[in-house]
Amino acid sequence: MTQQRLLSPFEIGYFTTDSHLGSVPIGGMPLFIGSVVRGELDAGVLRRVLGELAAGHVLLRSRVATVDGVARFVADETYVPPLEERDGETADYWTLVNTRPAFEDGLFHAVLLRGATQSRVVLVIHHGISDGRSAFALLDEMWQRYSAHASGTALPLLDSDRELVGGVDELLARVTSDAEVDGFLAQVEELAASFGAESAASGAESASLGAESASPMLPRDGDGVGDHSGRFALRRIELTASRTAEVVDTARAQGISVNSLLAGAALAAVRTEVPVTGPVPLMCGHAADLRPELSPRLPASTILNCASGAGTPAVVDRDADPLALGAIVDASMRELLDTRFPALFMRASHRPLDPSVAAMLSAPPAIALSNMGRMATHSLPRHLEFVRDEVFAMAAGMPPKMTIFTVGDRLTIQVEYDTAEHSHAQMGRVAEAMSDQLARVTRVSVVRG
Repeated sequence: MTQQRLLSPFEIGYFTTDSHLGSVPIGGMPLFIGSVVRGELDAGVLRRVLGELAAGHVLLRSRVATVDGVARFVADETYVPPLEERDGETADYWTLVNTRPAFEDGLFHAVLLRGATQSRVVLVIHHGISDGRSAFALLDEMWQRYSAHASGTALPLLDSDRELVGGVDELLARVTSDAEVDGFLAQVEELAASFGAESAASGAESASLGAESASPMLPRDGDGVGDHSGRFALRRIELTASRTAEVVDTARAQGISVNSLLAGAALAAVRTEVPVTGPVPLMCGHAADLRPELSPRLPASTILNCASGAGTPAVVDRDADPLALGAIVDASMRELLDTRFPALFMRASHRPLDPSVAAMLSAPPAIALSNMGRMATHSLPRHLEFVRDEVFAMAAGMPPKMTIFTVGDRLTIQVEYDTAEHSHAQMGRVAEAMSDQLARVTRVSVVRG
């Protein structure tokens, strides 16, 4: 029997041209996730594994079809995710992630790039059906299944999401009331009005500029076109196991989360590029996983985009203490989670909004963090050596962000950006400043004992 369901309003945005969630352009965005390994990969085994992944996760074997003028997910029980196999080095990977995939025939496929000394497996997923957390869970499942086949066995299919569940915004409607959304919007409207009053008092042209002027941005020094070899780019910071442990220990000693510590360091790093004298208010954006809001809670293995957002403001000077900034972020995040901001923001974003409220909710951050958390080391066959995981999801005009994840005992920070908006030189300085801030906080931790 054919499974199908309507796309939710949140999901429709990912399949609509020029759509945004807050300040983030989301229309048609692909999500690339994969691993770099040394050793010989068997394409035949990979194809079997991809088929098992699609069989066990209904959205991976679905396509979007318009039925009676309405967009629907329609499951195709015969769908076999294609695997494109070709020679390729690092430059070929960047060509891949800078190319918008064709998703008309399916929302999931893979690419195997064979290099001279290492190879990449890249899963290509439409971001409308998966967030980063479920993509990482999928990548780990891929390796578990690959290793099982390599040892002459096969794993049973998962039962977690073989049926089409609703979009996360529709699932949220079961656990949040319209009255809560009304109250949330009333608070945002009050905040927008206060910014408007401040702008008017200072002679600003429009009250609607309040939200944006309250949070200076990283200066745009791109040429509007971008690097001809690839518009989207990143600068990678990879910590050793000992450095990762130092960061974790420092956060624990300060009584804050690792994410808050990293956000404090990121704000201090970005502040070095903001050409304003004295303390300035900066906004750090955060991707937020909505699964904890749902009842029953969806496991990470369920392929579904459950990502919302939140923002934590802080006043930052050029010599600001990243640990102090981390404490400010931590307190703000606790309040945002206690008041269910990510869930209410998600629901409110699909209502008709007053222009001042819409401006407040779509004000871009100076820097955004997308922290996937800690994942166990992948289970690989003995003949394969793990090098790193890579994940990438960017769209034209997206504000710069840091994608953060820990595999095993090593933390990775990817400083990602659109070169049409921000130059390699500028974002290279931000990445270097981020590394310096992390070294600073761990040294301070040792000194303070």
